[in-house]
Amino acid sequence: MKKNLCDRMIELMSDGAWYSSDELVESISHRFSATMHLLRKEGYEFEKRRIEGQKHEYRLVI
Repeated sequence: MKKNLCDRMIELMSDGAWYSSDELVESISHRFSATMHLLRKEGYEFEKRRIEGQKHEYRLVI
């Protein structure tokens, strides 16, 4: 059974590590921020930090 984007994001980010936008685009979808929005509505929390210029990293708060 194919996992939906929310399930894939939780599985990927459940280790508490930081993931760049590029990694999330490759692993989840180019609309990873929409998936984060859906998960926030379900009570999940994410942190965001700038790594250089306009590039950011994200992690799931465990």
